[in-house]
Amino acid sequence: MKRTAILLTVLTVSLVLCTTLASAQITLSVTMNPSTPLPGDTVRGALTIKTGLTPETISGVTFYSPLPVKPQSVSGIGTIPADSYYILPFTLKATAPGTYVIKVYVSTTNGTVVQAFNVNVASAKPEVVISQPITLGEVNDVHFILYNPVNAYGVRVIPLFKAYPSTIYVVNNEGSFRFYPEKPRPLRFRIEFYDGFATNYHSYVQTVYPSYRNSSGLSVNVSTPHSVYLLFDAVPLSITITNLRTDSIYSVSVRVISGNFRKVEVLPELKPGESDRITVYCPASNPGNDTARILVTYTDYLGNRYELEKTVSFRVLPEKIVSISDLSIERNGNGYEITGDVSNSGWNKIYGVTVTACGKKNVSYFIGTIDPSDYDTFDIVTNNASRVVVTWQDITGNVYSVSEVIHIASHVKQPKVENSNTPIVVSVIGAVVVMAIVLTAVLRRRRQ
Repeated sequence: MKRTAILLTVLTVSLVLCTTLASAQITLSVTMNPSTPLPGDTVRGALTIKTGLTPETISGVTFYSPLPVKPQSVSGIGTIPADSYYILPFTLKATAPGTYVIKVYVSTTNGTVVQAFNVNVASAKPEVVISQPITLGEVNDVHFILYNPVNAYGVRVIPLFKAYPSTIYVVNNEGSFRFYPEKPRPLRFRIEFYDGFATNYHSYVQTVYPSYRNSSGLSVNVSTPHSVYLLFDAVPLSITITNLRTDSIYSVSVRVISGNFRKVEVLPELKPGESDRITVYCPASNPGNDTARILVTYTDYLGNRYELEKTVSFRVLPEKIVSISDLSIERNGNGYEITGDVSNSGWNKIYGVTVTACGKKNVSYFIGTIDPSDYDTFDIVTNNASRVVVTWQDITGNVYSVSEVIHIASHVKQPKVENSNTPIVVSVIGAVVVMAIVLTAVLRRRRQ
C-alpha cells in the first residue's frame, strides 16, 4: 500500500491537446526540472513555442496556476520566424503534495493558443531499506538500498548512532555501513539530498526497524584420545575452533592451564565459517584426577574483546611410563658389566633416552628413541656404581628420570663349581702308581 501511494503521488507532466482559438500555426511544449518536485522545491520550467511554415508574432504569454509561478505574464515577445522556436523560462513553487493543472495562454496576431499541463507534487521521499537481519553482539556490515522515487542526487545518509563511516555517500542508490549492536533497537538516519538542483535541499530523519538475531559465537571442541595416562606421559589435547559468527575475528588466543603447566597458542584470524585445529601436549605430572582448562580470547574488527572457557578431565596413574627391568651384573675383567631393559609403557614416544651408571665415575649409554609399548636394552661396563639412572624427554621437551639402586656384591654372578669325582680318581691313580714303584724296587733287591 505504501509503494502504491508513493507511485500515485509521483509527478507526471502531461501535455494536454492544444486548443486553437484562431488560425495561429504554433505548437507548445513544457519541460520541468525537477520533474518530480517535493514540497518546498522550486521548479524550473521552460515553455517552447515552435512555429510552422509561416512566421508568427507573439504578443503575450500568460500562466494561470494554483501554484506560484514567475513570471505570470510576459508581453512583447515579438515575431518568431518560420520553422523556428522561442523558449520562455519560468519557475513554479511546489507548496504541498497534490496534482495541479497549469494553463498557459499564448496570444498571437492570428489568435490565442491554450496549453494545459499537470504538475504532481510528490509526498514520497528517499528511504533507506534494510532487508538483511542484523546479528547482535557482532560487527555487522550492513548493506542498504535507497528507495528513490524522486530521482534525488547528492544523497547522504548519516547514521544517528555509532557506526562507520559516520557519513555514507549513496552511489547507484546503494550504501553500506558497519556497526556493533548490543541489543535490538530502531535505527535512525538523517537523509540529505538535492532534488533537481542545488537550491532544492532536503533533510529529514528516517527511523528503520530492522530484524535482529542472536550471534552463534565461537565453537570450541576439546578432546583427548585416552582417559587414563601413566605418570610423566604427555596428554595430547586436540582443540578445534570454529567461527560461527558472521564477521571475522582476530588474535584468537588459546591458553591451556593444568597445574603449573601453561601453554599459549595464537591464531591471527578466523573468517566467518572458518575452522582451525591445534594440539597441545599437557604433561601428566600429578597422580590422580586432573583437569585441563582451555581459555579462549579473541577480538572483533572494532576491538571488542570476548572470552570463553572449556575443560577436559583425565586420570593419571602413579606408575611412571619408563621402568628398568632384567637388571644383571657380571664380572668383566677388573670391572663389572651391567645390562638391563628400559621400557616405555606410555601412549607417546620418548626421546633422548640415556642410561647412566652412577658411581665415582659416571658411565652413560645412549639409547635414543623408544616407541610406545616398546623397550630397548643397555650394556654398561664400570668399575663401581651405586645406582642406574634413566633420563628422557617427552614430545614437548620436558626432561624426566627414573633410577634404581644397585649393590654390586649382591648382584654379581659367582663362577660355577663343577660337582665331579675327578680329584678322587686322580688321587687313587697316583697312589696305585706309587705302590707299583715300591713293589718293583723290593723284588729287585731279593733277586740280588
